[in-house]
Amino acid sequence: MNATSNARRVLSAALVIVVAGTAWAIWSQRTMVRPGEPTSKPAQPFVRLSGAGRAASDLVLQERSEFFDPTPLFLPTPRNAGQGGLPAKLIAQPGQVFRDFSPKPGIGQATLPPYGTDVVSAPEGLAEVMARANEAPFAGLGEISQPTNRVEARAAFIEIKSMQGSVILAATVNAAPVPRSDFAPMEFLANLSPAGLVGDPLLVSGSGVEEVDNFFRDYLAKSFRLGEKLAPGAYRVVVGP
Repeated sequence: MNATSNARRVLSAALVIVVAGTAWAIWSQRTMVRPGEPTSKPAQPFVRLSGAGRAASDLVLQERSEFFDPTPLFLPTPRNAGQGGLPAKLIAQPGQVFRDFSPKPGIGQATLPPYGTDVVSAPEGLAEVMARANEAPFAGLGEISQPTNRVEARAAFIEIKSMQGSVILAATVNAAPVPRSDFAPMEFLANLSPAGLVGDPLLVSGSGVEEVDNFFRDYLAKSFRLGEKLAPGAYRVVVGP
């Protein structure tokens, strides 16, 4: 009797376990989401006409068109900029550059110090104004008394540079019979070999006066003796007044 009841209990427990496991497996298969399958059906696109009314359906569609608009957000929209018109006082009128501001004087006219208000007869000329020693008309002009170095007279200035632009030699020409004293700066190209200057200096930029150009071409080669002062190579020679 005891063996029979124990066997029944074991079979009942095994049957309960099998039924529970089967039910759990079926429930898991139904609730488990398979990879690649959408959890919910996506909303289908639709087309709907919306007016400028204030109805709820129209407002919803208007907001959707604004928020889903691919226009960059930094551009002015009703969400980030005021669309109302500017006040009339902020709008420049025709012929007006800036809007008018009401005057706010900080100093009254009565507190201003007198400036050039001496009652005198009107001078007839500038020499008479300066002779009276009235400094008021010239109060806006200033002068600083500083010693200046005397500029020595010269006929020309010669500056020899390398092809890279560094200054190699600079000299002042004092006594030279230049055809004209007012001439524009000129530039020559000189080529030197171990034997000296190769040909005459080549004029690159003239002074505007042919006589001056020819004079300094001969002066550099013969009087200044350019070939005796430099090492072999190519040089830029700038001559100015």
